[in-house]
Amino acid sequence: MIKFETLSTRGKKLFSHFESVESFSLFSFSEKESIEEVLTKFSTLTNEKLPKKLQSLIESTEENLIQFNLKDGRLVFLSKVGERKKLHSDSFRRSASTLVKKLSSLKVGQTLIIPADLSDEEITLNFKTHEYYIQTYLEGFKLGAYKYDDYLSKKQSYEISVKVYYPEVSDEKLKENYSTTEILMKYVYLARDFQNKPSNELTPQKFTELVKDYAKKNKNIKLKLFDFEQIKKMKMGGLEAVGKGSDNPPYFVVLEYNGNPQSKDKTCLVGKGITFDSGGISIKPAAGMWEMKGDMSGAAAVVSTIFAAAELNLKSNLVGLIPLAENMPSGKSMKPGDIIKTSSGRSIEIDNTDAEGRLILADALEYASKYKPKVVIDLATLTGACVVALGQFAAGLFTRSDELANKLTEAGKITSEKVWRLPLWDDYHSLIKSNYADVKNVGGRWAGAITAACFLEKFVDENYQWAHLDIAGPAFQDDTIPYNSKTMTGYGVRLLIEYLKQNS
Repeated sequence: MIKFETLSTRGKKLFSHFESVESFSLFSFSEKESIEEVLTKFSTLTNEKLPKKLQSLIESTEENLIQFNLKDGRLVFLSKVGERKKLHSDSFRRSASTLVKKLSSLKVGQTLIIPADLSDEEITLNFKTHEYYIQTYLEGFKLGAYKYDDYLSKKQSYEISVKVYYPEVSDEKLKENYSTTEILMKYVYLARDFQNKPSNELTPQKFTELVKDYAKKNKNIKLKLFDFEQIKKMKMGGLEAVGKGSDNPPYFVVLEYNGNPQSKDKTCLVGKGITFDSGGISIKPAAGMWEMKGDMSGAAAVVSTIFAAAELNLKSNLVGLIPLAENMPSGKSMKPGDIIKTSSGRSIEIDNTDAEGRLILADALEYASKYKPKVVIDLATLTGACVVALGQFAAGLFTRSDELANKLTEAGKITSEKVWRLPLWDDYHSLIKSNYADVKNVGGRWAGAITAACFLEKFVDENYQWAHLDIAGPAFQDDTIPYNSKTMTGYGVRLLIEYLKQNS
């Protein structure tokens, strides 16, 4: 557990405020000049004389996290974040997440962060403000400390108190930073918890119950729940077709947050909520199928974003649409060759039952039109093809709107929840043409992520700006980014909150 605390530097001589600090966390670039600057600054602030050989030892080691002791035994950690010319918005977030794991392993109960000094140009280019620069450190500590241990009989809980010395940000602003980060990370944690829950513990019904519990905690959120019978009455043929094969029936969840009553503009967030995807009749291979408990990552991101926006009091009007279902094989399941219809009357030929996510999203995208939104953004772990194309470092972004693409790209850059735009050319629509229905639910071998996006576009109202984010890569992480190590990532929450902040 990470606890943020304020360091007061008023009154006494500066170094006297550091005498009770248990450990220090310094950050530097790998260049000699930067290391020297950081060590000199530390020595001046604390009135500590450091060994002359220390700098050369730090420079010569290939380790990025160096640990040494002061004369009184207190620990100092120095994190090297790489070359200065390669600085980016995630540099310190990643280093902080690595550091917190080290602190935890050593049972260090308190540390003082002394951030690297950056030029105004470096701040503006990579972080926009000094406040957000500091927030990246705080996020790194929280993200690196995340553990999913709900089902462990023996839990390891350890609290680390974190203080920051950074005169460029006032104590008042720093407290705001702490509060903002705590709220944001609370809901990134929630998204990760949703993703990590085993599917026997997170059926569509149990998902709705958890959402209901959280919605009760914020009076500014309105919740509507639609069960299987209501879904059928609403003629949501995609959600019905996917959900009918499971003993756990589907649900449709609507969340509303009205943070700006003076404005009629609404942003609709749509999240794919397949709580387990076996592939249905077109069943998946057994290897790696356990990961399909995370096929509701889009739903997790949307729910968590709306709760975060409400607690942060963002000046946005939001609607969250979350279709929930299990995709399971049974005598009741949809089959290849079936033809279904959505509420608008559009017909879909089922060519592959493992392309189910787009079916439930089609219903949700049509439903979005009821709210006459200005913008609709859907998030879905939709295609393995997108992971093949982009790996785990970026979501595929599909939109006809250059304006919306630029805004999402900018939000992705600063949060390092990156997006990469892929084409939505009309040429690709021919690949999902059906001889028996208006459209079929898969294309051929090529351009799988693009044809999936083209399918969704068939159900989008031209009166609003729409973007599709295929998050199949970044929702799941191997050991590629320190703060996402061996866990589902909660991808999309930080991205969407930043987008909403910039555009509210």
